[in-house]
Amino acid sequence: MNGILNKLKEVGVHSIISDGQIMLEMLEDNLILAEQIDGLINDLLIKTKYSKYKKVLLECPRIHLEQLNGIMEKMKIIGERVIYKRSLRNLLDIEGLDYEVWSITEEKSLSFLSEVMDRNMDDIEKFFMSMITELPLQIQKMFTIYKVNNEPIGVVFPHLEPDKDNEGRIFWIGIHPKFRGKGWGKNLHLIGLYRLKVDFKAKSYLGATQINNNPMRKIMKYNGCVENKNTVISLEYSNKLYSE
Repeated sequence: MNGILNKLKEVGVHSIISDGQIMLEMLEDNLILAEQIDGLINDLLIKTKYSKYKKVLLECPRIHLEQLNGIMEKMKIIGERVIYKRSLRNLLDIEGLDYEVWSITEEKSLSFLSEVMDRNMDDIEKFFMSMITELPLQIQKMFTIYKVNNEPIGVVFPHLEPDKDNEGRIFWIGIHPKFRGKGWGKNLHLIGLYRLKVDFKAKSYLGATQINNNPMRKIMKYNGCVENKNTVISLEYSNKLYSE
């Protein structure tokens, strides 16, 4: 399994192993080694059937799907996302915006995120565990709270993507239901970008959102992010859905 993942890395396919699943990502529009990548991912899917990993997720530009015939036979399309990029070399102005960094071990962190996500505490603990698994060295400085009039109104989780040359990303972002519709999402996102540059030393930002999430797309553009012309397809392989 690790041997295949290392070979995929050599041909430009990024991977993250989480609890019970493997996430693969190839976002570059220029896919020269399509046949080799198709074969390696097929080998990975076969090995997954006999491992503890029950699911493989893949993010791939739509324009490459026709070149990945083997993958398309075994994986199911589950979504489509738009990619945004922004350089973080210049200073970001967050004057007047108040934020705090909370620990994920505090009860208030669990409780607040439960309200923002509208999920029960068990789901929130699983969400934290997925972050701990993927980003163990960053998790304790990611939980960023946006405050207005000293009241927490939203949360953003900035981080550096592993093995991506100081590329900053946002694991999750959300405004509390009581404060939605007030235009504060762009401030929360800007705080995330600011922390990526100042605290995580990121050189660039890559963001992605579902193609029909127009509010988030507007926020990305408002904060200076440039939309990639090619959308990205999300695919899933699950042992429950497919068999040899």
